Amino acid sequence: MLRADESEYQSLLEVAGRICRQTKGDQPSLRTLVDVETVGSRARALDIIGNAWQQGCESVLLCASSAYEAVEEVAVLIREIRTHMGMWVALGMGERPYEVYALWRQAGAEEYLLPHECSNPQLYARLHPGHSPAERLTRCLWLRGLNYRVTGGLCVGVPGQTSEDVADDLEVLRNAAFTGVVLRAATPGADVLRVLAIARLCLPRADLWVATDDPVLQARALTCGANILATTHLEGTAPRERLMTLMTVG
Repeated sequence: MLRADESEYQSLLEVAGRICRQTKGDQPSLRTLVDVETVGSRARALDIIGNAWQQGCESVLLCASSAYEAVEEVAVLIREIRTHMGMWVALGMGERPYEVYALWRQAGAEEYLLPHECSNPQLYARLHPGHSPAERLTRCLWLRGLNYRVTGGLCVGVPGQTSEDVADDLEVLRNAAFTGVVLRAATPGADVLRVLAIARLCLPRADLWVATDDPVLQARALTCGANILATTHLEGTAPRERLMTLMTVG
């Protein structure tokens, strides 16, 4: 499937879209994405999230790099979101000590995104020097033990990456039985949609994310396997209207 020609490629996208609708329903979900590391303050983050909530958005993805040190501040933010808005809180904050994951889970976070990105150690080292995919997958086990929903994922288009590498990465996702998958492109032009569609076939009941502000990619992904859209821009419309517009365009 990774080497399928154009006609087979289009069939792959269509089948993945059909499986997605059968297993996840016709209505995808929208999550507002907030980078707490760059927003500047908890009050500002709450304003952004509150605005999304008032528009009808029911979940939020809080992001930061693993170097972000305001661990207690994040815990307070999670509690405030859960208490005042009741929104589903997902986190994407990289590799952390076990006790940090436990603190955030206790505060009310339900889901954690920790993509293994690529299982080839040499390729992984290019993305994360000094680290290994085994370390990241071990943390995924910690998260499952803390009763998080764990979203894994992979990186497409890493220089030197082969179709065999991508096939291995998809097999890791399937064997780990992640509840969700998020894909990202390492280079412009990486065929994320093809890998997304194959991931839907491998994990028919998983939540497949598209996390991009590119409206063209958003629209196409929602028709070939993705069922969750995470975006920083709601473009002044209610989330349901936003999604229906994208699906019509796609």
